[in-house]
Amino acid sequence: MSVASVAVTAAQGAGRTLDRLLERPRAVLGALAAAQLAGTLALALSVTHNGWVWFQGGDQIVNTTTGWLVTQRLLPPTEVGYLWPLAQAPITWMTGPTFVQALPVLVCLNVLVLGPLALLCLYGVASAIGGRLLGYWAALLWVVAPYASIPLFVDRYRERWSEHFLPQALGLTAMPDFPSLVLVLAAALFCCRSLVPGRLPEAVLAGLLAGAAGGLKPANYLFCFGPVLAYLAARRWREGLLFGASLLPSLLVLALWKERGLGYVPALTLEQARLAAGAELPFNLDQYLELDLDHWRAQMNYLREFFWSARLAQWAPFAGLLAVLRLRRGALAALLAGWLGAFLLVKGFSPRADIQANTFWRLLLPAWPAYLLLVASIPLLAPTLPRLLGPRIAAPPGGRVRWRWVALAAAVTAALPAAATAVTAKLRPPSPPALVQETATETTILTPVDEGIRLRAGREGGAVRLSWSDPDWRAEVFYRVYRTPSPAGDVECHTRANVAWDCYFKSELVATTRERAYIDPAPPPGAVYRLGVGTNWANDPDEGDVFALSPPARAPAPAP
Repeated sequence: MSVASVAVTAAQGAGRTLDRLLERPRAVLGALAAAQLAGTLALALSVTHNGWVWFQGGDQIVNTTTGWLVTQRLLPPTEVGYLWPLAQAPITWMTGPTFVQALPVLVCLNVLVLGPLALLCLYGVASAIGGRLLGYWAALLWVVAPYASIPLFVDRYRERWSEHFLPQALGLTAMPDFPSLVLVLAAALFCCRSLVPGRLPEAVLAGLLAGAAGGLKPANYLFCFGPVLAYLAARRWREGLLFGASLLPSLLVLALWKERGLGYVPALTLEQARLAAGAELPFNLDQYLELDLDHWRAQMNYLREFFWSARLAQWAPFAGLLAVLRLRRGALAALLAGWLGAFLLVKGFSPRADIQANTFWRLLLPAWPAYLLLVASIPLLAPTLPRLLGPRIAAPPGGRVRWRWVALAAAVTAALPAAATAVTAKLRPPSPPALVQETATETTILTPVDEGIRLRAGREGGAVRLSWSDPDWRAEVFYRVYRTPSPAGDVECHTRANVAWDCYFKSELVATTRERAYIDPAPPPGAVYRLGVGTNWANDPDEGDVFALSPPARAPAPAP
């Protein structure tokens, strides 16, 4: 038998095997979902962690605290988006007020529910581009890429990638970044489906999901540049108008959330001079658009320093875009280009996105699926491959969305958050259940005052003996003992815009300990004590933030 005949026979056998796999998408995707779960579990167990606490590095404390306050019908200053705190509210009602207590539920939700959903959505978008075959290939890359990319970084950067970024990218945190990625992907999927004639419900659902992503983090509205370009390229005017109209409920809820919690909408603040002149648009975008070209160049220098091939990483999406255009999927190419380009321009050029500080990857996380989809499309640039694959790269038919599911999505993403926001009262002094900490890095953190931490102060001669009990935190913790000599207490409250109250925690740190007792040998008269509970992924008492504060305890007067 000749070599040519053997090759032909092997090719025919491979083709038949491939066709059988294309007929069984559930089995293939189920296997990939199982592999994704196994990979996440392996990473979770292998990287440094402290119980259920992996590296967080964001706004996890304020999001969970805000959700817990909503269960008490209280609304603090709303510095964050509305959807993630409201989604955590029923969880904190069961677990307690801190993100550490809620972490087991949140991690399981991310890994077991949102993770497989992200895989299915990515497969759906890739299938719309190049059929089930490209869908399988993109889904495989989605599962493998986080781990395959680890050796592509230099040794001194791998810890920052695998232990700092990947836990956030895989949902092992209490932050809204991973849910943002999933909602953006779901919106992209229904945007793709709405490009087919007669799919108006899909366009509405895509807008509702994109709005929900903006409700999680307002920066996620950048994704909407992709659908707008896609509808323009496809000349789907009705679908585009419905997509835009279905974004409005989330914008209105976000405005209500900000106005009730802050007294104003940050993106619409007006300067008095502009109000008087009336000559400029009433948008304060300076805090959102920080297009620093020098900073972008510095980040690309860091990419060359830390990554195996910066040029490959930079030019791969352009090659993928050519591949998508070659398949005559112009609207889908516009979707991916607008999606990725908006995040790169606004987030990548911002000084807040720093590869060396490891914030670049997290801020661009919602655009990661667009990048991967473009990279997965590169093989279709091979000169004869699309012709050889033939119908295997044709988009499979997708099921239609019924209007009742659109109505349910509208209720969950807009109506319920609006109602929950409307029934809350503003957080007020004199004894608020959450206080604002000012950290050493000049950031502020809204921290719950947990009644489950029982701090007791007693006298031992001239000293004060503090002892305490606290809940099971699902991680190793340390305790910081604070003291203020002021009989008036350790809370100082101010108003913002004559509406929002910020109640700051003002006290002196006197000790850090892992014990559940502390003796203050020389307390000032009338001293007020409070306990802070802290933790971090490395179980290092010198790092990490306090995630819970105890109620105050006043030292008893010395015996006469």
